[in-house]
Amino acid sequence: MKCLIVDDEPLAHRIIKNYCDNLSFLDIVKECHSAFEAINYLNENQVDLIFLDINMPKLKGLDFLRTLSNPPLIIITSAYQEYAMEGYELNILDYLLKPFSFERFLKAINKAVSQKKLLDTSENTPNLQVTPVTLPNNENQESIFIKGDKKTHQVQFDSILYLESIGSYVKIHLENETIISLDRLTNFENKLPKNLFLRIHRSYIIAIKKVNTIEGNRVKINEKEIPVGSVYKHNLTKFIK
Repeated sequence: MKCLIVDDEPLAHRIIKNYCDNLSFLDIVKECHSAFEAINYLNENQVDLIFLDINMPKLKGLDFLRTLSNPPLIIITSAYQEYAMEGYELNILDYLLKPFSFERFLKAINKAVSQKKLLDTSENTPNLQVTPVTLPNNENQESIFIKGDKKTHQVQFDSILYLESIGSYVKIHLENETIISLDRLTNFENKLPKNLFLRIHRSYIIAIKKVNTIEGNRVKINEKEIPVGSVYKHNLTKFIK
């Protein structure tokens, strides 16, 4: 895995490099000490994983992340835990709070490896790379056609619990199975009936009928607790009212 370190602290670079040296499949291809240096590098190069600090001069880590139209896997490495929720709303893979141990670092890397294998498998399966097809969005529509896992699924709206965006693909969680589609959550948001589905987070669309409870900034569907993003909170508040 090609890795990029973006951190203004030399000590952080040394620690991450030392940890990576213990894992032969990790290759640090570039060390950047500012977000601008990283932007210049990424304009001409591709990486699989970025170790990203948050508190950097001129351009903060999360602001840098927002500039990336198609970001690679992101592991935040920060001394400030208060940015964790905002980071996860930007689809980061993991959030390592400095100082972190090698064991905690390895746990994050294992997530990255699993994610990359899944993405690589999807990229090598052309049948998965299809945008979901639906009929015109109206109240008489009862299902959506989704291509994934080498098959075309006709999914009844009543069977959908929630949709979850993870990197460059979307998981459609159903009552009895999960379908993976290489598409943007926004495309599903535009196609699903507004009276049945509600976007409550950068990474989640929920089926309104499947909501069990709402408590604070959490919605519970079955045993899954789904966060309500600050940007989308007004959607849920308006719906409840």
